[in-house]
Amino acid sequence: MLEEINSRFNSELEALTPENANSKILMLGNPSEILLGVGIENKPLKLYGNKIMKKIKKHGYKTSDLRDLPKFVADPLAIFTGNHTKSFVVLTEIEIGGNNLLTALEIGKGADIEFNIITSAYMKTKEQIKNWVNVEKVLYASKTKAPDYLRIPTALSVGAQNNQGLTGNQR
Repeated sequence: MLEEINSRFNSELEALTPENANSKILMLGNPSEILLGVGIENKPLKLYGNKIMKKIKKHGYKTSDLRDLPKFVADPLAIFTGNHTKSFVVLTEIEIGGNNLLTALEIGKGADIEFNIITSAYMKTKEQIKNWVNVEKVLYASKTKAPDYLRIPTALSVGAQNNQGLTGNQR
């Protein structure tokens, strides 16, 4: 199922242009068990084409850099609390310019009440991510991938939940 969603996403991403961005919506499927485990609601994930184009222009990456995004969001390096109520930041393994891609995700409201909306896609340095860990914004970190990425001491893994990963704050 994820392979099918990922393939469709990649095809739609390839067809995305500045001219058609306002009419394109890319779907990333439903949240994985990891995403559900931190409080993301079981609603389809969607990303507006015009949002991608705005972030590409602002942060200087290409649409092709988002290839396989559904797979990377489903199995992230880490998940952090967002800046707004019912918002999350998903750290992926997609590397752009030496930094990993983050996706900001909000539980839908208003016209998007039936969806989880990816509101942004941007990069942060490892130091900025480590600061989020230090201020306890981390909700989940992969036991297998995050320690190498973040150089997290193994002592933090004591708080692992459901053997899925490291945990910080709980919602």
